[in-house]
This record gives sequence, structure tokens and C-alpha cells, in this order.
Amino acid sequence: MSEKKKISSSPLCLISALVWGISFPMQEIASQNSHLLDAFGFNGFRMLIAFLALIPMVLIFERRADYSRKRITDTVKYSILAGIVLFSASTFQQFGIELTGESGKAGFITSLYLVFVPIIAFALFKQKPSLLVLVAMPFALCGLYFLSFSNGFGAVHIGDLLVLVCSILYAIHIIVLDKSSKCTNPFLFSGLQFLVAGILSLCCGFIFGTVTAQGIGKTVLPIVYCGVFSVGIAYTCQLLGQKNGNPTVCALFCSMEALFAVIAECIIEQHLPTPKIIIGCVLMLIAVVLSQLPQDIFKRKKQVD
Repeated sequence: MSEKKKISSSPLCLISALVWGISFPMQEIASQNSHLLDAFGFNGFRMLIAFLALIPMVLIFERRADYSRKRITDTVKYSILAGIVLFSASTFQQFGIELTGESGKAGFITSLYLVFVPIIAFALFKQKPSLLVLVAMPFALCGLYFLSFSNGFGAVHIGDLLVLVCSILYAIHIIVLDKSSKCTNPFLFSGLQFLVAGILSLCCGFIFGTVTAQGIGKTVLPIVYCGVFSVGIAYTCQLLGQKNGNPTVCALFCSMEALFAVIAECIIEQHLPTPKIIIGCVLMLIAVVLSQLPQDIFKRKKQVD
């Protein structure tokens, strides 16, 4: 593939990051009606809509894919595992946003999964993290302090801790996706994992939570946006961008999701973040960008010079 085509395809990942960033204030809007539709119900409906949104993608992009018995078995097996992890991560995230009411901050704390992935991979599979990831960790910790511990360690909000757990679970989810990528059909796999996560969420919602018709009516816009746009459009753009684009540029563009979350929150909620929040976001952004740079980037630059 030509370098020109790679460059032109990479911005598709930026579109994905923009759509995902806007989903955070949408989740915050939904949380304002949590007494009518709680996190379980909201996640359940948006996951099921995401499943429906991916059906056309399967028919378009995977019509002639491998549907052998082993391929289907692996796809179903990994979809169930990924769906359980996704259910857990999205539950912690939505409850965290409900408790804090700050979607922009939640976006940056969630983005720590990019730093956690190589750390967890090292713990589980002894895959040594790059030097840049190790350099990124102090920035991430300092950023987390300014975002969540700015008034002392005793003043941390429980919602921030829930979102932090969510970022660890999303890191595990990424590892599951990586391990399953070579033996599954991506759109079918994604659709099934959303189906599993949606069913688990709705079951918990009807048994333990609050699910009402009035709540669904008041949160229909966030549900549809997070289900259709965050999955049907953003996921497709990411897949095509990573397939045809420059991998380094795509990774950096996708890491802008947290930045777009803060910008979207400022526009939709019409309020500005505090200086401490801004400092924390900048430090988090540096950590995320560093964690996504290839290990040999400086060697390449030296060779070019």
C-alpha cells in the first residue's frame, strides 16, 4: 500500500476518537436520570443497539469471511469472554460517571487503559514493556493525582476509583481482543460481545437496578448515540483506519479520545474545567501519547538524520 493512502486513511481513527469523546458527556446526561434508568439499564440498551448496528457491518464486510466450524467456535468463545469483561468495565465506568458527574475527567482516567495494557501483558505473559511506557507511568500517576487526589488522598471521590477500575478492566479487554484477533471474524466477534454485555447488563438492571419506560424515553438520545455512533460508525472507522493507515499515527489519533471528552463536556455542559483538572488532563495526555509511540521511534529518526 502506498504511503499516500496510509496517510489519507489514518484520520479515520481521529473521527473514531472524536465520536468516542462525545460519548462521555452523553453518558453523563444519561446518568442524570439514573433514578429512572440506572447504569445497568443504560448499558444494556446501548449494548443491544450496538449489536444491531453491527449486523449490517457483518453482512457488508464479512459476507465472504471464514465461517468454518473452528472459526465460529473460537469467535463465540472469545465473544463470551470479551462480553463479560466489557460488561464489567462499562458498569464500573457508568456508575463512576453517575457518582462524579464529570465526564471529561472520567474520559482521561479511562484512557489510562493504554498505559495499563503493557503492564498487565507483562504480568500475565512476561511481555516486557517498552522504555516509553515506563517513562509514561510517572506522568500518568501525577495526572491521576491532579484529577482525583488534588485535595489530599483522603478526599478522593469513590466515583474516580470506580472509573480507575474500569480502565484496568478495559486494558484486560484490549488484551482479550488482541489474543482473539487472529482466530475470529472482527465484526461478528464485536457484535456477539456487545450482545453478551447487553444481556448481562439488562439482567442485572431488572433484578438489582432500576429500569423504567420513562427512563428510557428521557435517555433515548444518549442510548442511540452510544449504541449507533460509538459502535456502528466509530468502530468501523477505527477498523478501516488501522487496516489501511499508519499504525503509529492511528494509535496517536485514537488516544485523543480523552481530549475530545473534555472539549465535548465544556461545550455540552457549558462549564470550564478547573486549573487542577487542566494540569491533570495535560499530564494524562502526555502519558497516553508516550505509551502509544513505537519503541524504535528515536532510532528511526536517527537513521533518517
